[in-house]
Amino acid sequence: QEELAKLASVSRNYISMIERGEVENISEDIIRKLAWGLETSFEQITGKPNNRSGTVIPPGLREFAINEGLPFETVDALLQIPFRGKEPKTANDWKSFYDVIKDFISGS
Repeated sequence: QEELAKLASVSRNYISMIERGEVENISEDIIRKLAWGLETSFEQITGKPNNRSGTVIPPGLREFAINEGLPFETVDALLQIPFRGKEPKTANDWKSFYDVIKDFISGS
């Protein structure tokens, strides 16, 4: 629960409440965060299609994000960036890409 809570940027207590069935109407945003933490997709958790693309995190991005401790919101922002040329594949590719654009996506 601790690890999932950290990856999904929600409290461990909230994860526990979800597991016990004490939470109703979980938001799509929370479901996307949980899917990220569980290495799955929105569709696999809910059984319904997601209105947004990019719910499956590429392995290289996931590895980079976990190594760097990036929050889900940053990973989601990276997924929304359209690429015209070569897309990052490995964790090192994603790190190099992120190092160049991090000031722009963090609002600094």
